[in-house]
Amino acid sequence: MISEWLGIPAAIVAWGFALYVLIVAPPTRGARALVAMLFVDGLAVITSHTNHEYLNPFLESLGLPAVPRVLQQVSDWALIAVYLPFLGMTLSSPLVAPLRNPTVSRLILFGGLGFAVLLFFLPEETRLRFNVPFYIVICVVLTWGFAAALHTWYTASNEAERARARAFTVAFGVRDVLWTVTFAYYTAAFYGLIGPGFQELANTSATFNVVMPLLYQLAVILYVPLVAYGVLRVQLFDIDMRIKRTLKRGTVAAAFVATFFVISELASNYLSSQFGNILGVLGTGALVFFLDPIQRAAERLSDAAMPNTVNTPEYEAFRKLQVYDSAVRAALEDGYISERQRRVLNSMIATMGIDPAVAQRMEEDSLAALTGQRPTVEEV
Repeated sequence: MISEWLGIPAAIVAWGFALYVLIVAPPTRGARALVAMLFVDGLAVITSHTNHEYLNPFLESLGLPAVPRVLQQVSDWALIAVYLPFLGMTLSSPLVAPLRNPTVSRLILFGGLGFAVLLFFLPEETRLRFNVPFYIVICVVLTWGFAAALHTWYTASNEAERARARAFTVAFGVRDVLWTVTFAYYTAAFYGLIGPGFQELANTSATFNVVMPLLYQLAVILYVPLVAYGVLRVQLFDIDMRIKRTLKRGTVAAAFVATFFVISELASNYLSSQFGNILGVLGTGALVFFLDPIQRAAERLSDAAMPNTVNTPEYEAFRKLQVYDSAVRAALEDGYISERQRRVLNSMIATMGIDPAVAQRMEEDSLAALTGQRPTVEEV
């Protein structure tokens, strides 16, 4: 069954994007926290359920040590330790205001990671006692994070902030909701609220053994591309236009490919395989005469999928300012713009053709929103 090994490709997706962020993104605290969270998420899904039965033989064939089962529980608690500080540095909602305190953030991070490492050395009977408490804690954490993301989206003061909050809510909301459902189901099963009991349900229930693992692992495969899009959207001002063009061209190409296969298969079934490919090519060629209607249909499809993305100078200028605003906010994580960050911002101003006066006002507004001060340059 797919749920038995889906954690392996899910981990590859998470770690692959973590590597991309590590190499490409500016070395901010937010970027480092995202890398850590993607790494922990990948570790959590690859060690979950029965993935080790597929992973460990492969590792042993390469002469590498097998993945111990305890690593699943370690990664679970490490996820809490990493995700809570990440919420504090990413969201502006008052719901996560305590997490923005550096002392509280470090206490959760290092305390949680320390407890996760401690699980390696505890006897199995002792470790198992922390399973159900983890289910309850992670449900609270994920629900809290999703609520804070929604609140940040609802209370955003400008369009740029609203777009960032919307991207965060959609991306991480997929994971938070699916994982909350999964762990809530486990908790209810343990306390006998669902089925005959935890152990009996695990041994007999198809839902427990198939659907829940599938939801848990599929969440990572779904949310990581959404996070990737959100990251790329604040780095590439024309990413929306690129996606829309790709969608339009892909629709036209799909029409030709589908026509070829349908006609060739029908001809092969009712005539002969010799005529199948010939008629397929002829039918595909005939589509050239209907290219304009197909392109118009593809245009309507791409417009419906991305209705607010238009290829105009005004939209391009707006997206450039959005990208620059995100870069300024990342540079101001510590309350000032360093000399290195100043060079990066100046390069963006020159490359994207942003008015320096407009850029300066954006920097002043962003810093005023954070500290009530004008931006300064750190001499390093």
